[in-house]
Amino acid sequence: NESIPDGNFATVTELIKTDTPGSIIRDPALSYDAQRLLFAWRKGGDAGRWYKVYEMDLTTAQTRRITDDETYGADYEPCYLPDDTIVFVSSRCKRWVQCWLTHVAIMYACDRDGQNVRQISANIEHDNTPWPLPDGRVLYLRWEYVDRSRVAFHHLWTANPDGTGQMV
Repeated sequence: NESIPDGNFATVTELIKTDTPGSIIRDPALSYDAQRLLFAWRKGGDAGRWYKVYEMDLTTAQTRRITDDETYGADYEPCYLPDDTIVFVSSRCKRWVQCWLTHVAIMYACDRDGQNVRQISANIEHDNTPWPLPDGRVLYLRWEYVDRSRVAFHHLWTANPDGTGQMV
């Protein structure tokens, strides 16, 4: 623990300790009761081909993998929905961006135990950063090529948690 100079915090606590050099942890999302934390973790070394979604119990510091390590593709940008469903973005759809060599990632959902993984969007390009809205819909960025720049414009879209009712 280190003091933060001129800050309002007394200490910094490292929540996730990795024993694999080169590991990357991203996309933290706190549960509604502030007892659990979702995040994406790409382990270093040979084990680090894909990001996978993990959950940490903040009361016990126990961490468990949510999405399957054997599944092709990266799973990242997870968030909790009010019913404890987890929505995340994944490249398991096995698509490639049309203009360069990068995987397409679209939205998926699963139960809190990682079971019942289901695709909830079908964009041919990226969907990014899903987040729950107060009315129960999911807000996300959607990348499209239709009559717009492939870089500059990423519109906000919404969808129901099951993927129906998608709209700009």
